[in-house]
Amino acid sequence: MNIAFLLLAGAGLFEEDLKLSKPVREEQYAQMKAYAAALKEKKPPEGASLAARIGYPAPQIKAKGEPRIEKIGEDDLGTYHRMWIRVAPQMEVYGLYIVPKNAKLPAPLMISQHGGAGFPELALFHGGANYHDMIRGAVKEGYVVWAPLTVMHPRRDVQQHGGSAIPEDLRQQLDGELRAKGTSLAAVEVSKIGASLDVILKRKEVDAKRVGMTGLSYGSYYTLYAAALEKRITAAAGSCGMRVEAAVTEGMEEKPSGRLIDMRGDNVAAMIYPRPLHLQFGLKDALLKIETVRPVAELAKDAYKNAADKFEYLEFDGGHEFRGEPVWAFFRKWLK
Repeated sequence: MNIAFLLLAGAGLFEEDLKLSKPVREEQYAQMKAYAAALKEKKPPEGASLAARIGYPAPQIKAKGEPRIEKIGEDDLGTYHRMWIRVAPQMEVYGLYIVPKNAKLPAPLMISQHGGAGFPELALFHGGANYHDMIRGAVKEGYVVWAPLTVMHPRRDVQQHGGSAIPEDLRQQLDGELRAKGTSLAAVEVSKIGASLDVILKRKEVDAKRVGMTGLSYGSYYTLYAAALEKRITAAAGSCGMRVEAAVTEGMEEKPSGRLIDMRGDNVAAMIYPRPLHLQFGLKDALLKIETVRPVAELAKDAYKNAADKFEYLEFDGGHEFRGEPVWAFFRKWLK
């Protein structure tokens, strides 16, 4: 499927009509459903570690064969591709793969992870909305960018234009079924990211020793989980994705499905230590109140007390959004 990018008037940049990528997102949802259905019932995982709590690594997830790559456009910053990597008999990991034009190759890899109700193409659309420069800014910095799709419910405006086969409660449905089979949606998605690295880090344009990951909202939670469990990620930066959760595991007979709150955020941060970690939050974030962030951020900072220069915590005057300049300054320091 060759979907053309559209030239933004006066900007010299390419982007895509969001409706055109809907079949790809629906196919990814269908594949995840088929994967979950094929697993056998299994006792839920036991143990205190994050891996044990979410059932990581997910069963049967392994990169298989060469990726399927399709060039879809280019601009002054980079060359844009769709990439599919087979990771299970019935499932691929899909994402945008962008090679910069202003960098000496091989270059560091940046995993740019979208958030809830999002998808990679949305983070490019009309400047990225609250994603701002999360993808294109990484290209401008000279990183090879991998922006994988994680299965999310559809944006309401996209859904209204022709509807969608993806239900709004898909995360709860899939996570509930997967946890009954000894794993979880988070474990599957992080395992897919890890399997994609098995392929991407072998590419000649990528420096396999320098791998960053960043994300907004759900993408920030995934950044923390992936960095904690995938040691090839050498530095991580999350925006608007960690808080004190009254519902986190302790004292709960039943955990809410579909949410990445299996372990308190500071304990996840402690698993990333001593690799560099940047966390940023908006003072006016209506979805993630700053008073729910500060206590766990202080604990995360304490986890880095023996490597204080590798931990950054930033509060900015804004809402639920990604602020690129401090993130890129952080990565310039640690992915040089």
